[in-house]
Amino acid sequence: MKMNAQTEAQQDYDLPNANAVMASLCCVAARYAANPSLELATLAAELSRQLAAPKYAESRLVSEVAQRLIRQWEEIVSERSAAFATLIPASPAVH
Repeated sequence: MKMNAQTEAQQDYDLPNANAVMASLCCVAARYAANPSLELATLAAELSRQLAAPKYAESRLVSEVAQRLIRQWEEIVSERSAAFATLIPASPAVH
């Protein structure tokens, strides 16, 4: 009985489960496909990192997919950041 009470006390029902994180990631990815932006790519990368967290890594498959998603979204963020940096001229040097 004590073990069951501890298990229930450890569960935080306000935290999303892996399905909720994956659904959010799919929604963000769909929005990104329709209207790519650095902000959406960054959010997708953050959600991918959340999915890789131990509390969501329910199986080896989830862990592997999360790691692939992290690499892919971080690459997109890096590319978008580089493209954004080329659009903003560097500030003039102060002499």
